[in-house]
Amino acid sequence: MDKKTVTFVAKMDEFLQSVVSQCHELGITQDFHIEGRRVDQLPYRPIGEGSLVVLSTRSIYDQVEPYLPQGSEVIVAKRMLPYHNLREMLEIPKGVKVLLVSDTAETVEETIRLLIASGVDFDLYPYYPGSDYPLDIEIAVTPGEAEHVPSTIRKVVDIGFRVIDLSTWLEIYAHFENGNFQKVTSRTMQSLIYITKELNNEILHARLLQMYLEGIVNRIEDAVIALDEQEVIRFINQKAIDTLHLPGPGVQGEKAALCLPEDFMETVRNCDENEEVLVDWAGRTYFFRKMHIVMEGRYLGSLLLFRKAAEIEKMEHDYRMRLYSKGLIAKYSFDEIYGKSQSFQQVIQIAKKIARSNSTVLLLGETGTGKELLAQAIHNASQRKREPFVGVNFAAISESLLESELFGYEEGAFTGARKGGHIGWFELAHKGTIFLDEIGDASGAIQNRLLRVLQERQIMRVGGNKVIPIDIRVIAATNQDLQQMVKEGRFRADLYYRLNILPIHLPPLRKRAEDIPWLVEVFTRHYCVDLRRPPFTLSPEALRAMQEYDWPGNVRELENVVEYLAHVVDDEVYTDHLPFLLTASEVPVWQAEGLQHQCEGIYRAYESRGFLPEMTAILEELSMCGGGRYALSEQLRERGFNLTSQQLRYRLKMLQQDELIYVGKGRQGSSISSKGKAFLTFASKLPDRGESR
Repeated sequence: MDKKTVTFVAKMDEFLQSVVSQCHELGITQDFHIEGRRVDQLPYRPIGEGSLVVLSTRSIYDQVEPYLPQGSEVIVAKRMLPYHNLREMLEIPKGVKVLLVSDTAETVEETIRLLIASGVDFDLYPYYPGSDYPLDIEIAVTPGEAEHVPSTIRKVVDIGFRVIDLSTWLEIYAHFENGNFQKVTSRTMQSLIYITKELNNEILHARLLQMYLEGIVNRIEDAVIALDEQEVIRFINQKAIDTLHLPGPGVQGEKAALCLPEDFMETVRNCDENEEVLVDWAGRTYFFRKMHIVMEGRYLGSLLLFRKAAEIEKMEHDYRMRLYSKGLIAKYSFDEIYGKSQSFQQVIQIAKKIARSNSTVLLLGETGTGKELLAQAIHNASQRKREPFVGVNFAAISESLLESELFGYEEGAFTGARKGGHIGWFELAHKGTIFLDEIGDASGAIQNRLLRVLQERQIMRVGGNKVIPIDIRVIAATNQDLQQMVKEGRFRADLYYRLNILPIHLPPLRKRAEDIPWLVEVFTRHYCVDLRRPPFTLSPEALRAMQEYDWPGNVRELENVVEYLAHVVDDEVYTDHLPFLLTASEVPVWQAEGLQHQCEGIYRAYESRGFLPEMTAILEELSMCGGGRYALSEQLRERGFNLTSQQLRYRLKMLQQDELIYVGKGRQGSSISSKGKAFLTFASKLPDRGESR
């Protein structure tokens, strides 16, 4: 699932940098896409649609309002002091006059309120550029804005920029209905426990921190207990009190051994640190986590989180039911489709405009040009973005199964039909988008039924007699020339015109070679991070070879090449590293160990998708003599398998991925591997092979 976006807006870069640092520290960036904008950048760096906008201060709202996308939710960040930087300030003697320096009157007043609430014992005087101040003051305190301190000040205590308050983070998580706030609070609790131990009573005698923690932990659905190194209870939430049948929060500050059940403490001591385990206690099973709190190499205690396993099982069940009822989800947005060339940007701009409507879209382009990514981006930019996105690949499933998968079937519709029937992809896509990939491979019978669906927006399940209305948007895609297929009678003209309402032509990679260096950089960065390896560079010769290559597999092939290089290259890529320039050589990939298990897995996978007979027939033909696709297609047709060119390519690709065949370059054709021969031997020994075929 793609991340929701939170956009912070402020007048100063320092605030935005502070927010980014805090997001990384608390793990916020794992849940949300974080963006920052200065107010003066808004005219040329617009805020994205659907983004939650967080303002650094209410005073900038009027400046930001003209640039807010329609319907945007706006909140004003609450700020708190970075308490871990306050030690030097606490050394200021009681009763001394201190100048509180910031850039605006509003910021000064807010910081003074926070310091007073924290229990400081000196007299604070506000100062911002242009204001007056008592000339006898020698000490200034500033929240990261030392450049505004007057030159007469002798000592400057910079406590650092104010950070986002936990209540604001909670508001952000609640806005997106994201349940991961527990992770943030767990990290925050470690920090707050450290503050409690180190600052002791200087900061409101720990009362302010106690109030923060009580508010946080009581919102967590897990039972939470924090123990110090002496096993004294420092924090406990209401869920833990109720689960352990304790008298109340008064147990805080008491020894755990005196307050908690003896068998529970035995369970705590027997659990290893930083492990998630299932434990049986008091006749119930609990999901239990025990995390040691260590700061700067020093052990400060343990954080215990536990919850009934039955509650987690119910959550998982509910989640799976929601996924089933909603269908699939589109992962990609326009921001994740890479290409800066003018031709590709024109495609993106057209697609963004088309996304606003409900009309049928036809994506045309060679294999690997990104048709499915664009389809998902169109869905995510449409009004249906919160509804299902269901993808169907006509080349990836046999014709005998396709009709029942597309339209569903009723109980008893055919031998082997599931009890209760089966919901089809069109029904799953109700209210959302259905993506019909490789539509050119649809058979005549399927084309007839698709035409009726597009005309009537109704379906009828296989074996059913009831019409089911559906509300869907259709996006179709193909790498074939549908107009030529219409002329040859292989594709219905009326279906073509039903699909060809909003056509988009995706340019092949060879026609936008200027994108290749940038795409290589994007993919390199991704795979180096994924493999946890240092980045590598391309020599000028290697980059030139990549730009001169035709890329028949387009962007998908380019990404595969970069992934290969990320595995095999050390520091710099030279032309002899590029796999498309290498001479294909047979590399032994089949190992005798585990032969039967691997064969069985491949066999069952092909069988479940409905084209096991076709796969074995291809392997049998290649075992007698290798050859190109055209000759192989003719041989299969003689055996009764009428596969389109695209369907045959798809099956050969699967056989290659499973290492059952080798695919040569150019006219070398395909040949069976030793693993493929072993698979045929395995398949021939199964008694039901003939029935499957």
